[in-house]
Amino acid sequence: MFLSRIKFALASLLLCMSVIPVSAQTTSDTKTILSSKLSLHDAIAATLAHNPQLTSFQFSRQALEGELQTAELKPALHLSTNLENAAGTGNYKGTRGAELTLALSSVIELGDKRNARRGVVTEEQEALAVQQRIVELDLLAEVTQRFIDVAAAQEHLQLQRSTLTLATETTSAIKHRVDIGNTPDAELARANANQSRMTIELRKAELDFDAAKIKLSALWAVTDPTFTSVNADLLNLGDVPTLNDLLNGIANNPDIQLFASEARIHDAELRLALSQRKADLEWSAGIRRLQDTKDSAVVLGLSVPLFSDDRASGDIKTAKAHQLSVANERDTALLKLRAEVFGLYQARQAALFEVASLRNDVIPQLKKAVAETRTAFDKGRYGYLELSSAQHELLDAEAALIDAAANAHQLRAEIERLSGTATTTLNSEVTP
Repeated sequence: MFLSRIKFALASLLLCMSVIPVSAQTTSDTKTILSSKLSLHDAIAATLAHNPQLTSFQFSRQALEGELQTAELKPALHLSTNLENAAGTGNYKGTRGAELTLALSSVIELGDKRNARRGVVTEEQEALAVQQRIVELDLLAEVTQRFIDVAAAQEHLQLQRSTLTLATETTSAIKHRVDIGNTPDAELARANANQSRMTIELRKAELDFDAAKIKLSALWAVTDPTFTSVNADLLNLGDVPTLNDLLNGIANNPDIQLFASEARIHDAELRLALSQRKADLEWSAGIRRLQDTKDSAVVLGLSVPLFSDDRASGDIKTAKAHQLSVANERDTALLKLRAEVFGLYQARQAALFEVASLRNDVIPQLKKAVAETRTAFDKGRYGYLELSSAQHELLDAEAALIDAAANAHQLRAEIERLSGTATTTLNSEVTP
């Protein structure tokens, strides 16, 4: 249930990244599904199915199951034998006066120690489950962030292809003008140099895209990804809850919930320490054979350790100190998270403003400038330098828009991971 909510919440971090419905083939043939256009949902499903980091928790669970099995054991029965008055002198020579005792012994636990032991292990199991949720949430957030990196690299690659195409067209136009004698050869040389530079930049963008894909697919233990693109629209930024809702949701962050689990563990440890104040009774019962008289007799024994309160006082003091320490650490973590969420929220607001300004103001104005400059260039009023400068200003603004949009998505993913809203405010569930 919890995992399904995490999957949906992290997928919703990018409303723009349309999730392709995943068929039943997801778990049976991941390679086939990840062979062309990758969705965020596909990446999450593959990571949950194949990331080795999640495998280690099953061994920890098995270890705690063994500890629980041991904690539930009742005190063991002991069988003992005792031979006295043998191999002596006189009447005790050989076995004539020997006394052989055969007895069973065990401990009667007082203070509900068995339940106290079991309680400690049970709380440790609950804490392990919270730790696993933390790792899963961090891992899925990492999937989201790397997916955004791939989407941004993909957009930069497409932009660089357009840039090279534009540079090639401009070079052809310059060459035509040089051929008819309207433009000096120096401008053609500049255009050819710029086209070569754009070819280099395109190759770098291709390598960056390949590297981003490998970093993403490494999360599901694949170093040679088969998908060729990702299904994403970076400019669809979506919304996040209000700052107050985000700050109020921090208490639901699994990192904070882990402190509650640790507090319950220390509560259980305190109960176990308190139970040690009641001393256990050790009993024994058996039969003694009196060889001298050929008689048998019942032997009973009972022992109680003294000063058990003093022996338990150290453990009680330690458990109480741990309780206070966890509460203080939780308060410190809450303050730190609130400050981080507030800072990230402000940074995202700045990124959103940058995206809006670039998309609605800067880029339209630069497109208009390029169009007018191209018209003037075609009429011979502007040279290559003016046209190239206008084109590069537009391309730089479009590249900045990609980076700003990617940054806004990254900030949103981190905000929702820290605030806990991704796992609490969404009720819909998606099962891959």
